[in-house]
Amino acid sequence: MKNLILASLVAQSADGTSLNVWGLVMQAGWVVKAVMLLLVIASVISWTIILWKSMILRNAKSANQKFADSFWAAGSLDAAQKASKSHLGAPMTRVFEGGLHEYSQIVALKLDRSDASELLESNVTRSLDKSILIEINGLQRNLQFLATTASAGPFIGLFGTVWGIMTAFINIGATGASNLAVVAPGIAEALIATALGLFAAIPAAIYYNFFAQAIRELKSGMSNFASDFLNTAKRSL
Repeated sequence: MKNLILASLVAQSADGTSLNVWGLVMQAGWVVKAVMLLLVIASVISWTIILWKSMILRNAKSANQKFADSFWAAGSLDAAQKASKSHLGAPMTRVFEGGLHEYSQIVALKLDRSDASELLESNVTRSLDKSILIEINGLQRNLQFLATTASAGPFIGLFGTVWGIMTAFINIGATGASNLAVVAPGIAEALIATALGLFAAIPAAIYYNFFAQAIRELKSGMSNFASDFLNTAKRSL
């Protein structure tokens, strides 16, 4: 009986059908298959986020630059407000609108210049900071999934590999067959889980860092604009 099992396994490996990637995946145990499926799903979601976030950040950078050019070309806050209507998609436009709303409320109080300037310093700064925080939080949305995939993906794949190798050795012990033709398919199918873990984790790690840097640059640009807006508002009192 043992010889029949060994002959069957050797023949299965020799014909080459079970040693292709898909064949190895299909003959893996249910735990390893579940790990592989989880990693494939994580990879698909990660690439969806990567493509979507790349477009969002590229558009935000371009829109911010166009709004900044319009703001400095306007010459006054009233003119800048009119020009901002052409750049409603820019995060910087929403920061500007938040600061301008607070500025308009202070002007409506008809305070003397020193009191208005002091109130402007605190209230408008707070409004600008809040608007920047809202925009940054929006830009960072779903990046945590990339960070989680980057850190957990290799370990999830490793779990599948360890489980698969453990199962392979249990089967070897049960059948008594220990030659390479019998051992190789079980080890190979287990290692696919590690490969999938790295396949999911590496792009997630690269793009998470890339997006984090891009968002820091956008935040820096909006913070610089907020300071410039505050100075312009003070001069307009």
